[in-house]
Amino acid sequence: MLIPLCVATVFMFVAIVAARAYARAAARKLLEESTPPSQLAPAIPQVAGAATPAVRAVPDQSQFKWRMRPQSGGYSVSIAVMEEVSAGLQSVPPFPQALLRVIRELDSAGSSAKSVADILATDPVLAASLLRIANSASMGLRGEVVTVSQAVAFLGFSMTKSLFLRLQVGALLSQPGRGTGYDSEKLWGHSMAVAQAAEELARRAGGTDPQLALTAGLLHDIGKVAINCYFPDRVRELWAPGSDDVSFLARERQLFGADHAGLGTHLAKLWKLPEELTEMIRLHHLPQGEPINLRPDARRALLAVFVANQLVKYCHPYCEGMEIDVIPPEVTTELGLPNAVAELLDNRLREIITRAVSLNGGNTAETPSKKAA
Repeated sequence: MLIPLCVATVFMFVAIVAARAYARAAARKLLEESTPPSQLAPAIPQVAGAATPAVRAVPDQSQFKWRMRPQSGGYSVSIAVMEEVSAGLQSVPPFPQALLRVIRELDSAGSSAKSVADILATDPVLAASLLRIANSASMGLRGEVVTVSQAVAFLGFSMTKSLFLRLQVGALLSQPGRGTGYDSEKLWGHSMAVAQAAEELARRAGGTDPQLALTAGLLHDIGKVAINCYFPDRVRELWAPGSDDVSFLARERQLFGADHAGLGTHLAKLWKLPEELTEMIRLHHLPQGEPINLRPDARRALLAVFVANQLVKYCHPYCEGMEIDVIPPEVTTELGLPNAVAELLDNRLREIITRAVSLNGGNTAETPSKKAA
């Protein structure tokens, strides 16, 4: 009697162990299918002069490739090259300070669709653009959007502010590129999506300024937009043959004397943007060794922008050789957000990103498969 009981106990123990092993394997497979390479490998410390390690390509119809980028080094400038670039950026039109007043009105707790529309309607070109975008997005709905108030109500304050900033800042950097650099519309689509995603993450995190996260998200890559506009022939060298062994940030430093974060900082100072916003542009890649001297809610907004930037790049690659920064777990922990990309990038956030890209004229069909190679 005792022997059969022992045998049964052993079989039961083996079955439990096998079931747990199977469950762990299934969970690991599910995570790998829904997580980009940036989360499937630990962060690699930046070593001076070290090449970016290659990662496996993601199978998708657009043939974009992902590369995992080590944590970027500190902010640095090559004076000799930067002087030439700085002279070129001096030709960028000044930032209209009246624009900052409109932004404050958009942020005002007492603002309404009508009060915001009254401000936007004073610019006929802007009003026409908002109506065109709203009617394009509302196709299939009953009736047309015929007033700016209706457009603001339909698009929402957050999207209206993003579109307003994008159209105004885009007008300052509208010189057509002659080279084969970034696709400017895809670049703006990326920034629009980062702005919307950063605002959503900031709201989820709490103790954060969502409007600051939105503005910083929209302007985080302003350095890329500027060099793409004013140095089109030099920008295309980022994809020169044999350049795959170094990261985009390193190539930018070689070509322009600073990476796009540093160049965006320089432009923000020329535009006399608020110091806090300028600092967020400089630190949006969270460079290693650079302290974050910001107010607590602004610091959290910066972290929300960093996370949103990686999630949007995963959903909407906008250039060949796309690089994704590793999201350190301490960043999501500080924000009180999930560490797993599969949980961060839920249906709601995917919808926000897709809508932002589509409203900017982007092709959301380029979104890659969820399953990594």
